[in-house]
Amino acid sequence: MLTSVFVYGTLKRGECRESLWPAAPASIQVGWTRGKLFHRHDYPAMQAGEDRVLGEFWSFSDDQMHEVLQVLDQIEGTNQPGFDDLYHRVHVEVYTPDNQPLGAAFGYHYATDPLDDGFTRVVPAEPEALVQWP
Repeated sequence: MLTSVFVYGTLKRGECRESLWPAAPASIQVGWTRGKLFHRHDYPAMQAGEDRVLGEFWSFSDDQMHEVLQVLDQIEGTNQPGFDDLYHRVHVEVYTPDNQPLGAAFGYHYATDPLDDGFTRVVPAEPEALVQWP
């Protein structure tokens, strides 16, 4: 089982949902993954794509991951009985800012078209430039 989570929005250090993590991570590293990032005033959305989205790679022990994923799935509106997903939990590959592999992690992709929900696409300033929220 994967023991890392890639976050790019309100669950990052210093953001409004940082305190909602149910366990202390073994480590947190800055990293990026491929995707398309979307901005809205209250939170971001990401979908599959080829841009380099900057975020954080949170690593946990095996015995913490079940609880971590339960809590994050609830926060992200994923796999909640009787409700459509707001986000889908996916596997992503994460790299350091200097392009060294950090490894595979769970991530969350927006389940529907973000543009339909008032998001704006964050476009890189140049090819291979990192994009981030906020």
